[in-house]
Amino acid sequence: MNASAHHLTRPQVIALMEENATLKEALRQMRQFLIPQAIIPSAWRLTGRERDVLLALRKASPNVLHRERMLITLYGILEADMPDQKILDVWICKLRRKLMLSQTRVTIETVWGRGWRLDQESLARLNGYIEEASEPTWTPGNPLLIAAE
Repeated sequence: MNASAHHLTRPQVIALMEENATLKEALRQMRQFLIPQAIIPSAWRLTGRERDVLLALRKASPNVLHRERMLITLYGILEADMPDQKILDVWICKLRRKLMLSQTRVTIETVWGRGWRLDQESLARLNGYIEEASEPTWTPGNPLLIAAE
């Protein structure tokens, strides 16, 4: 922080705080667009980051999810202090393993030098799993169990 930052007036501080809040909201909206929310089966045991990678792939497919877009999706913006792009290979490797262990038959294809994608069949399977996981586990007409206080 430079020396002049210590001499800000109250209105300047308020303006900076408002700008910060606006930027945070813009980043939240961008992430929501890049990673739409969906319910992933809990049996797959995905971490939050793995879930984000899978949903970003789903959003981009059948097109390629480029490395740069994946970095922006996971970390917000491209900056000098961003992790190395090889971390993306690690996330994909972990995700592929968990999908394989869960016997989902959802395959992540590598497009050499560009990024990754889900083929049409894998995308359809993934959408089916998400749709199935999103259905209520109770039947209409039966009361939900509510814990007593």
